Amino acid sequence: MSTSPKTLYEVLGITPAATADQIKAAYRKAARATHPDAGGSSETFHIVAQAYEVLSDPAHKAAYDLRLGRGTRPGAGSAAGTAGPSQARTAYPQSAGPARDALADAPRFVPDFSPGSPPVLPLALAGQQVHGSPRRPGFFSRLGSGAAARYDGEVLTIGLLQRTLLADYPAGRLVNGLHMPDRSPRGGNLDVGHVLLGGYRMAVLESQLAAPGNYNWDGRHLRNRGREVNTGRLADSVRTLQDRFPECNVTGWVLLHSPNGNPFEPVVDYPPSLSRRSPAMVHVGNAGTLQRELRRFFNDGPQPNVVQLPVLGGLIDASTR
Repeated sequence: MSTSPKTLYEVLGITPAATADQIKAAYRKAARATHPDAGGSSETFHIVAQAYEVLSDPAHKAAYDLRLGRGTRPGAGSAAGTAGPSQARTAYPQSAGPARDALADAPRFVPDFSPGSPPVLPLALAGQQVHGSPRRPGFFSRLGSGAAARYDGEVLTIGLLQRTLLADYPAGRLVNGLHMPDRSPRGGNLDVGHVLLGGYRMAVLESQLAAPGNYNWDGRHLRNRGREVNTGRLADSVRTLQDRFPECNVTGWVLLHSPNGNPFEPVVDYPPSLSRRSPAMVHVGNAGTLQRELRRFFNDGPQPNVVQLPVLGGLIDASTR
């Protein structure tokens, strides 16, 4: 006899009566337990993140409860919202995000503010879409091809995101050149190229100028002409930001820029067993792939037009140290 899939409440180990603080605390605990760095799997980790995305948002939570048969539509009778056995234990809502392109919606700042309750971040910063800049390597650092390629790639990434995403995503906020303590067992500090914040999702981006030839990405290792390519400490950055901002679904991308400016080069090959749409902590792609995946990533999230002022403030602070 097959086992029914878990509900989102069971994923986080809480009851439907849990408060917002209890949901957040349960998410922190589950995220730490299921993170790949702690012996978990990327798939389980992102199911936990999806559960938090839904249950932490009152509108999404109400819609989910309705599908479980626990909620009631306004004005409906007692039979409204009843779900069959196969629906009652859906692991996550059948429509986790809006059907339309919601990125063009006007930004909404959270928490709200008024003349008597000033915003937690100055409006001059809150309204700005791009913050910080790439960390320019020193003279001796630039002699090493890795530092120079990273800096040049980061400059290209900022221009790409401004042209292809931020121009029609008013709530998107890009923070560059972050430096922050690593919360993984390795310790030390992390240099993060870019963090793109939108709604309750966060994309962590590392940039490289691509070497000639195709690349291969198997979900863990990136190779070019049979040699492994150093992707930096992107996984550690994702884990650290996820731990610091549990209200966000944090995912990483390595962006490979073609020296000739072609957005569909270099070609990145993936094994047949690796689904591009499956949950993963880190993805790899060229500029053309990144544009498509980031738009889907933010559009599928809850309330993509929200600008979380405390989160944005924390990211800006990390970029100016």
